[in-house]
Amino acid sequence: MNMKEIQAILREIQYPEYDIYAEIDGRGEMYLQGSYREADIHTGTVELQRTRRWFISPEMRKSELVQTAFKCIMTSAEHRVREHFRYKGELVYGPHFDVEKLVELCKTRKASEYRITNEKATATA
Repeated sequence: MNMKEIQAILREIQYPEYDIYAEIDGRGEMYLQGSYREADIHTGTVELQRTRRWFISPEMRKSELVQTAFKCIMTSAEHRVREHFRYKGELVYGPHFDVEKLVELCKTRKASEYRITNEKATATA
């Protein structure tokens, strides 16, 4: 599939507030990306927001391309929920945490909580 064919297929996709498009990056790789307008979570200024890039192959079939666009929107929707869900005023499930900081948190015993089942509680009693 060439870029012209890909763009024609993507023009047939409709989802409120999103534009889905294909481009070629500096290495010559094709990708699709979505964009929408929303307030920045830190500044409150309404700006053009972009999804992550979803690399696509010239060997893709139409169904794969459409499914990738669907996944792009689904992932973006989850990202947006994570950016707005707060607990005690904090973005506890935010999508922008530094992975190395998360590793440090995971290494602390206090970072996890587990439910003790009745079976385990009885066995230790």
